[in-house]
Amino acid sequence: MRRWVLFALLSAASFAVMAAFVRLASESLPQTEVVFFRNFAALLMLIPLLYRGRISLSTSHPGLHLFRISIGLMAMYLYFYALSHLPLADALLLNYTSPLFIGLFAVMWLNEQWTRSRQLASVVGLLGVALLFHPSSSIASMAGILGLLSGALAGLALTTVKKLSRTEPGLRIVVMFALGASIISFVPMLWHFRWPSFEAWVWIIGMALFGNIGHLALTRAYRLAPASQVSPMSYSSLLFAGLIGFLFWHEVPDLPGLAGALIIVTAGIMVARERLEPAPTPPGGVPIIRP
Repeated sequence: MRRWVLFALLSAASFAVMAAFVRLASESLPQTEVVFFRNFAALLMLIPLLYRGRISLSTSHPGLHLFRISIGLMAMYLYFYALSHLPLADALLLNYTSPLFIGLFAVMWLNEQWTRSRQLASVVGLLGVALLFHPSSSIASMAGILGLLSGALAGLALTTVKKLSRTEPGLRIVVMFALGASIISFVPMLWHFRWPSFEAWVWIIGMALFGNIGHLALTRAYRLAPASQVSPMSYSSLLFAGLIGFLFWHEVPDLPGLAGALIIVTAGIMVARERLEPAPTPPGGVPIIRP
């Protein structure tokens, strides 16, 4: 097996495990606290890279960075909420609709072409979402709507990254996000701060560890293979999340939900194959530093 496949699978599994740790941490800690710890852990990982790369944080686009930070942080709050109220694989799947929204936002904002491939992917993706939200589904709830909104906001955040990357180094973009998100999320955390128990610290450390492993493994995969090959592999996170959900929470998807998931994954792969779109990494993961 090629090395990039192993790294891509390691990343996908790590993001699924990270999602499980987010759920476990949220059972004993306020969500605001879990979000802060995830952002702060990402910042600690990125600071040495910033120093080694000798990249300044001075930017001529502070407003665009602030917009990207705000939208990305909102997506993270909604995603973590969905993880606490939906089956693990469902919450991850709803967020993985982000490539479909990237295609739409790129046409509206970046003046990219609304190609037939993107049009078809959008129609296919909407069909998949409709199947997911069938009346008897657990996704057909406020948590499901907020989970889908997290995917839309993640798509907008990644579209902003595409715009910023035209003039800004990738490392500066991701460090600015981790720094800004840590500062902003620190404030609401103070309102309901609860000192973590030993068990909660285990979940927090696990969340940070596997989130960072997922980031590093995916970055390595991008260095070994084209994005058009690596991006579709990110959807294997859904398989790992489904297995974790079944083993630890006895979560079993229904047939319409499985059909909807398959259709959404197909639509996402269609988008990834057409262009070098950002991989559908969850908001809890550190944004990918492209080689």
